[in-house]
Amino acid sequence: MVEFPPGEEQHICAICREPFEEFDDEFASNYANLVCRTCDERAVNAEGESAKFGPHDGQGDNPVFIDGVKCWRRIRFGGAITRKDEFDCDSVGEFHRKHRDDYSDR
Repeated sequence: MVEFPPGEEQHICAICREPFEEFDDEFASNYANLVCRTCDERAVNAEGESAKFGPHDGQGDNPVFIDGVKCWRRIRFGGAITRKDEFDCDSVGEFHRKHRDDYSDR
């Protein structure tokens, strides 16, 4: 079971458990296990270096690690969101399949 599934309210960061300052309830409810910007700033890649963003999904570092927790980033509408991985997924597609009941990769 996903701790913060999409479609349900999430008021706190999935990593630090602090209330969101940058996301409203409606936005946060669109994503599983959303991570706050403060935690995302600590993200590192698999080599332990500061994680980089790419201009599109699949570019830049993915997965990233925040305080040792695996997360996946998604570029959307000119910004990026980061989500905590509860299942140690091998790809962003697998992350979506395991964290979203409504996801279809067909």
